[in-house]
Amino acid sequence: MVDDWHPGLIEEENYFLNYGEIILFPILAESLGTGSLGEIGFSIQNVLRNIQNGRSQILIALIDDDCTDERKTQEERDRSIKDRELVKTKFKKNVSCPVITLCNTLDEMLVLSLEMYEFFAQGCPLEETGTSPKSA
Repeated sequence: MVDDWHPGLIEEENYFLNYGEIILFPILAESLGTGSLGEIGFSIQNVLRNIQNGRSQILIALIDDDCTDERKTQEERDRSIKDRELVKTKFKKNVSCPVITLCNTLDEMLVLSLEMYEFFAQGCPLEETGTSPKSA
């Protein structure tokens, strides 16, 4: 998350989306999250494609329920809250791949990311099903 996102960051974002083993995707209350909410589906699709192509990759997402972005109007914040709930509902109902996880807190995201880092550090590849021993 950056304070002043600009189009010059797209190349770096795309690189890590394609080649990072562990992708952390937090949408925090402090931001409106409009662009990020729209990118979640694409990110899930990209991870699944990378796994099918033999690349070990894990996506850990977090979508805070609230929006407290003080730079935005109350109407924009209310819309963001509704959009967050919609995306979370679709995520929970339609994503059933163990290497794609929706967390509830940053602490949970940290624990999962450290577990997966240790898993990859031990040289354990994901199986063809996209599962790891901890998530199977």
